[in-house]
Amino acid sequence: MQQFKTRMTELLGIQYPIMCGGMQNAANPELAVAVSEAGGLGITNISMYPDLKEFRSVLRAMRGMTKKPLAVNISMLPNIEIGENIFFYVDICAEEGINVIETSGKDPAPLAPRIHAAGMKLIHKVPMPRHAVRAEKSGADLVSIVGAEAAGHPSPDLVGTMIAVNKASRLVRIPVIAGGGICDGRGLLAALALGAEGAVMGTRFLTTRECSISDNHKRWILDHGEKDTVLCQKAIRNMIRVAHTGAADACLQLEQQPGVTLSDLMPVISGAVSKESYRTGDVETGMFPVGQDIALIEDLPTAKELMERIIREATEGTSRLNSMLAGG
Repeated sequence: MQQFKTRMTELLGIQYPIMCGGMQNAANPELAVAVSEAGGLGITNISMYPDLKEFRSVLRAMRGMTKKPLAVNISMLPNIEIGENIFFYVDICAEEGINVIETSGKDPAPLAPRIHAAGMKLIHKVPMPRHAVRAEKSGADLVSIVGAEAAGHPSPDLVGTMIAVNKASRLVRIPVIAGGGICDGRGLLAALALGAEGAVMGTRFLTTRECSISDNHKRWILDHGEKDTVLCQKAIRNMIRVAHTGAADACLQLEQQPGVTLSDLMPVISGAVSKESYRTGDVETGMFPVGQDIALIEDLPTAKELMERIIREATEGTSRLNSMLAGG
């Protein structure tokens, strides 16, 4: 397939305007490499590697498997403790040939100069259009904005992708990457029509063969629909959209307790519990972030097959629209 040219592809040096979501404990190196090799932007995240030596080793192995652009997600959310090590992670990324850093959770301004000095690009993920403006001022090269349909942490205001992306693309000069409910060529084309320069997809890449989560988790996605997700962690102001499983119900029950804190929820919501759930295949015991686009996912392709399909669908959709504009 030919190059799909947008400001996102030009800035990041990728073939197609699609990046994989950071996906805590699910953005394994094999998936990241496969997405990049297929023409998108593959990513792993620092929360999977609390040991700096292991992190360096993983990045070095990834760079040995592909010469194409790779990204690392640095999440600065309340339940992820990184501290001053965050600067060491950035330095290791630079030293091991990572091209893009994606940040989320807090203002990336303290990291931006270090990232740019190393020649890397900075994407900052935000939940609301007004946050996109702040990201631009803080030095982000691109901003990704995720609507309420998304897995993970949407805006507490639950503004949908259609509105969030449309407005953000009007407010900032830097390229906007759209996320939330996007999992196919139709979604990508819609994002571009709204003013975005590309799309970020998380849940769709969970159901690729290279993703390391268990087959049971992948099957759960195939067997469920748009009504089978739930919003948890509202009580601690860190709302997250997850699969409606036993773990989600346990979290919601704990949240009914007066004065509940993050510490109270950690036995259920911690990344370690989710990681073990992915390993054992017990879908009910760990929080499982998925978006409402599970309703549109029906198979388990390779990353390459998925990427080619998305671009083909977007191209066909463009022809269909051009036909309408031409009057048939």
